[in-house]
Amino acid sequence: MPRHPDRQLERLSQPVAARMLAATGTAVIAAGSVEQHGGHLPLGTDAFAAQSIAERVAFRLDTVVAPLGPVGVAPYHLPWPGSLSLSPATMSAVVADVCAALSHAGVSRIVLVNWHEGNSATLRLAAAEVQQRHRVQIVIAETHVITHSMYPEEMEFTHAGSMETAAVLAYEPGLVRLDRRIEASNLAAGETAHGLFRRPDVYPVLQDFHDIAPTGWYGRPELADETRAEEIAEAVADHVVRRASEIWAALGDAGQHGAAEKPEPPDSPAADGLSAAGSGLQR
Repeated sequence: MPRHPDRQLERLSQPVAARMLAATGTAVIAAGSVEQHGGHLPLGTDAFAAQSIAERVAFRLDTVVAPLGPVGVAPYHLPWPGSLSLSPATMSAVVADVCAALSHAGVSRIVLVNWHEGNSATLRLAAAEVQQRHRVQIVIAETHVITHSMYPEEMEFTHAGSMETAAVLAYEPGLVRLDRRIEASNLAAGETAHGLFRRPDVYPVLQDFHDIAPTGWYGRPELADETRAEEIAEAVADHVVRRASEIWAALGDAGQHGAAEKPEPPDSPAADGLSAAGSGLQR
């Protein structure tokens, strides 16, 4: 099953979009990044990967993908011209405004499909704020993590390697140009360095991706296959929908209790606790 660009909210007329949102009470949002991925993958790799899976998820949920914009939080890629980055505050504000508009349209459940580690902390804090202010329940799907976890031998957790090459193949195969590869950084060294920043307990904060890959990328993109990439994208979308459905069944409307009626003031203990809880997620 191919992508579903007809699920993109901006491609629909307003009456059609309104009916779909009202009928399902659900929307999907894609979050990615515009950053360097060597010479063989486009700057929008993360944005395209998120969009590809988000469209498939929206198709399964019979709803739409609302645009968030392709740029994410990626300051550590800025040494490579062409890479872009938002501040966490800017991205959080955009997420909050888009979710508020969806809530106004009758949406009570949002699946936020992410494919960029640099977005994760910001998205979690933004989602918490949205849930405090509006009657919505947000589920975040870290699809890069899901892809690697489901296929650890095929989909390496590198940068611009087989997993991200497969993600672009599933979005638009012509964007992959292996003939334009620049020199790769050492695979073992990249995995070791990246592993330090991915530790779940005690970890450094990434400032410059040169600390992981001096040439900007590492991995084995030649291992990706177009047919297999499509199969994996479909399986990841199935996983996201299955997990989201499990969460909704388990929580019901629990995530919406008290929203809108009793918002916490900015200087309240609850708000302070939210900031403290999220501070460790910045990595």
